Amino acid sequence: MYRTHTCGELNASFAGQEVTLSGWVNRIRKLGGLVFIDLRDRYGVTQMTIDPQSDALAIEGGDLEGIKSEFVLQIIGKVVARPETMINRGMVTGEIEIQPSVVKILSTCAELPFTIDNENPVGEELRLEYRYLDLRRKTLRDTMMTRHSLFTHTINFFDQEGFLYLETPCFTKNTPEGSREFVVPARFDQGKFFVLPQSPQQYKQMLMVAGYDKYIQMARCFRDEDPRGDRQPEFTQVDFEMSFVEQEDVLELMQAYFLDLTPRFPEKVLKNIEFPRYKWKDAMNDYGSDKPDLRIEGMKFVDVTERSRTVDFALFKEVECVKCLVAPKEFSRGEIEKTLDPVIKENGGKGLLYLILSAEGPKGSLAKFLNQDQLNELINLSGAQQGESLFFQVGERIGVVSLLGALRIKLLKELHLLEDKQDFLDFAFVIDAPMFEIGSDGGLGAVHHPFTKPKDEFVPYLLELAEKMRGGYQLSDEDKKKLTSMESDSYDVIANGYEIGGGSIRIHDQKLQHAIFTILGLEEEDIQMRFGHLLKCFTFGVPPHGGCAFGFDRIVMIYQNKENIREVIAFPKNQKYRDPMFGSPSVVDDQLLLDLGLEIIEKK
Repeated sequence: MYRTHTCGELNASFAGQEVTLSGWVNRIRKLGGLVFIDLRDRYGVTQMTIDPQSDALAIEGGDLEGIKSEFVLQIIGKVVARPETMINRGMVTGEIEIQPSVVKILSTCAELPFTIDNENPVGEELRLEYRYLDLRRKTLRDTMMTRHSLFTHTINFFDQEGFLYLETPCFTKNTPEGSREFVVPARFDQGKFFVLPQSPQQYKQMLMVAGYDKYIQMARCFRDEDPRGDRQPEFTQVDFEMSFVEQEDVLELMQAYFLDLTPRFPEKVLKNIEFPRYKWKDAMNDYGSDKPDLRIEGMKFVDVTERSRTVDFALFKEVECVKCLVAPKEFSRGEIEKTLDPVIKENGGKGLLYLILSAEGPKGSLAKFLNQDQLNELINLSGAQQGESLFFQVGERIGVVSLLGALRIKLLKELHLLEDKQDFLDFAFVIDAPMFEIGSDGGLGAVHHPFTKPKDEFVPYLLELAEKMRGGYQLSDEDKKKLTSMESDSYDVIANGYEIGGGSIRIHDQKLQHAIFTILGLEEEDIQMRFGHLLKCFTFGVPPHGGCAFGFDRIVMIYQNKENIREVIAFPKNQKYRDPMFGSPSVVDDQLLLDLGLEIIEKK
């Protein structure tokens, strides 16, 4: 038996007992002729006090002098209660120490690339290369234990709500739903491929058709997306689906989950018990984002389009939209040019127009174009005060709000407006996103995915349009404008500037689903090849249904106040989606390629 107890459970009630502990040397120090070893496992730390001169002490596998940090030891000894004055209140095991009779060296440790016990700052690349050492550190170990706790709590919550945990395949079919997919060649059927699922979307809808009206899964998902701090190529989502529900039913369950989860973190402060709801178009108009950080009051955009018509400024003439954002600081020209203007240019804008309300009078690129009446009207409209700055963007509405949205995020950080709100949780719902969008290639695409139900009032038009397109009709610009203005029966839950989860009521009518595929530009042959299995399924009695998926890694990240999800995943990829520990992705040998019927063609 390697251990009778863990290094985190002994206290004064065990005094006098002989115990066996095993673990890693967290720290070793010598003082007054005695040797003190703090032995660590994932449960805690227990101190050993060793008298090297004791005849009752046996050292196996080496000598006491050779023991270093991170050696693996087995200790057999007696639990001794510490005197009241020697109790370490900062340790769970601080009431006792162990007086060993046997110290057995189970494993030695090479020179460490970084320290484990004091957690000095270490570059992420080095941490990921030695992730098995990084995971020994207390901060990361605590995060992994919290992740486990959240995982089991999630399963228990949905179990109590009557959901069945059902697993769906990780080898599936290429049915593009938005992101690029990872491809798996089929050795036994050369020239054909599986893909790893972006989500279990179609499988869970088929489970609804099968009659399993409440499904839950902690699903592994895979998306070949561009790297970002809150993304990984493989991730975990809390995936659930329900039958015979409307949007309100799903929103109530989503809210109940987070209200049930949050009390496990007593330091967290919920800004709203009843999550506010924003229509997608209102969130974009007011904040330039469909996941705005709402922990601070204000900092909404102010629409000054109509007022700008009276200003003798060429850029204000004949534009669709003029909006401004008030910042609670009197910025200098140098600060704007160095810190804020680049944000606009990096996001495709031409630069910032601004007005500074200083004690000496208005300053900035717009000051000379405003008379006193126009200035007063602008101040009243925006609510700006002396010592503040107003930043403007002009042009098409979606471009204006997107640029100001990027600026708002920068200002929240630059002005440290969230520093005292680390433990605030400001959940909200963003509902009724557009059904369609125009992609970078000018083609029509689904904003969520093609299985999202449009609002009922748009269904007759969509069925009629699809019928015309099957007869050879081509979408006009007017059609595209109408399609991109249509709202879907969708919903996202957001918190602290992140999208935590998203979902929708699904299409359950086979004719409507087929029509959506047609409107998205798929020919009949493609529809049958990619989605024929789903359309066939939808001929056998489909209940109205809807669901959602929470990004589990993001949930852990937010509740743990981490800056990116790599900090909450045991073995993440780095910022370039590579694994420094395994050295993957890597080449494979020629024989494997031959077995798969593949050939590598080098790009020139």
